[in-house]
Amino acid sequence: MKKNRTFDKNQIVVLCLSLICVLLVFIIFFVSNHTISSVKHTPDGVTRAEVEEAYEFLDQSDAMQAALGDLSEMDVVTYGEYQQFLEQLHLWDVVELKAFSDWNDRKKEGVSLAVLLESRDEIRELFETMDAEPEPQIEESPIAETTPSIPQVDEHTNIRVLLLQGGEPLAKEIRFSANETYEISWKGKTKEKKKNQVIRAGQLKLAVGETAVIKSKKGEVYLADSQGNRDTLGYQGSFRITRYEGGYAVVNVVNIEDYLDGVVQSEMPAYFEEEALKAQAVCARTYIVKQLMQENYPQYEADVDDSVRFQAYNKSAPDERALEAVDATRGMILVESGLPINAYFFSTSHGVTSGREIWGLSELDYLQPVCGRPDVKLPDLSDEESFRTYIRESNAKDYDASSSYYRWKAALDVSAHLEEVKTLLRGIDEIRTDCVIIKDSAGQEVPIVVMDSWDEVQQLKVLERSASGAVLRLLIVFSDGSAELSNENYIRQVLGIWMETLQDKDGSFVKVGELLPSVYFYIQPVKEGIVLFGGGLGHGIGMSQYGANGLAAKGADMEEILDFYYQDVELQQLYSDYDENQD
Repeated sequence: MKKNRTFDKNQIVVLCLSLICVLLVFIIFFVSNHTISSVKHTPDGVTRAEVEEAYEFLDQSDAMQAALGDLSEMDVVTYGEYQQFLEQLHLWDVVELKAFSDWNDRKKEGVSLAVLLESRDEIRELFETMDAEPEPQIEESPIAETTPSIPQVDEHTNIRVLLLQGGEPLAKEIRFSANETYEISWKGKTKEKKKNQVIRAGQLKLAVGETAVIKSKKGEVYLADSQGNRDTLGYQGSFRITRYEGGYAVVNVVNIEDYLDGVVQSEMPAYFEEEALKAQAVCARTYIVKQLMQENYPQYEADVDDSVRFQAYNKSAPDERALEAVDATRGMILVESGLPINAYFFSTSHGVTSGREIWGLSELDYLQPVCGRPDVKLPDLSDEESFRTYIRESNAKDYDASSSYYRWKAALDVSAHLEEVKTLLRGIDEIRTDCVIIKDSAGQEVPIVVMDSWDEVQQLKVLERSASGAVLRLLIVFSDGSAELSNENYIRQVLGIWMETLQDKDGSFVKVGELLPSVYFYIQPVKEGIVLFGGGLGHGIGMSQYGANGLAAKGADMEEILDFYYQDVELQQLYSDYDENQD
């Protein structure tokens, strides 16, 4: 009996202790739940209002409201939305949000208030550190603000070249490597890779707006194809690969003289005369210094791209003669009134160069038409018959006569690709309304949409020529109206769509490109369609490269060539090999 009573007492003690524990758990849960609910409105996330309150310290209310406006209308802010919010404010990259590392599989859950406040405090600390640094004092100078000047350029100045991928600035994927050991720097770390080891940009897990830098200390970097084979020549300097919403952009950051090494050999045949190559080097250097004064690709942080829209770059293998021409003219540019000129150049003239009237731009004193025949007065080719007579001739004394495109013949099929032509005309009209004038059959100007129903081209007609023979205005006669087209580049684009065959000066068929060779042509209807008889390759403004070579072959030096094509300009030495700090 005693034994049983003892057992009952122990059992009661255990039961009481259990009840006390349960009560304590209940109290803790109640207090905890009450505390949490007083801090946030939902168990799993924070509200938009709390995000706004947490970041009031930024004092960027407009930017913050815009960023919040892009979030969903849901009350709770998700992880993905919070990341988007920080990216909008450009804050995602300035602080490492370690607390988010385990959230990858829980994208739909709300951001905890503790995490938000922690990231806010880290960003606040960073901003306070930045604010503590003294700002540089800049003296105001009215002259510097109103008078343009040559940018500070020396042999160490970098050129940022956007490398187009299939003609586009962005590519879905980029593969890169180097011919020697190289480094990849991204997300605050640097890794070394073996030579010729190909890496995909996708492997770097770059977020939108993040950049990786690829550089080889002893070699050159290059791009590769999907099989890992070299897809480009080697590049000096470094690659800067940035991820954007639409893909990756590749910018080659290279010093100005190495950049020119890649331009001269791509823009002019390396077998040309030495003095012609030197003239090309001066023009190319002048051109890029001029581009540094402008803002061409701010969205990609680039100065130029690698296409002929600026200067062809790194399209031909290195050649010693071209490299020597760049080195021999180191630091030299052409200036007028102390500023770099627009040193336009092109492949081949038909015997006469043009001014900027062919682009509808104002004339420049140093870009006047010149005649490419020695001791011959500049002809007036604005009359249709005078131009026909001139272009039918082939004069071996012309400085450009050695070029295959000195004279050419193009066959057009205007019955084909009509929709493509109309699409291009609509695109031109969106950019330059003054370059496309649409008229109905009664000769009344009408909106360009009226052209959509036109289904036949009946005639091409030259409405106006320049004194150099360039077609300034071209009339395209449709069955129900007409389109008047101006601007050298647009005329070449439209006629390039219709171009079926192209023959050079010797009658040999050559590859048909996207553009008509030039706007120096006359129109000849034939039974099979339309034939254009023309001459020259390129826009025709400034220095003719084949003309420069012809002048050099006749004994002209670099300065004489430049003086011939650019009037009343000066050769200026921006920098040279001499270093004042050397002993």
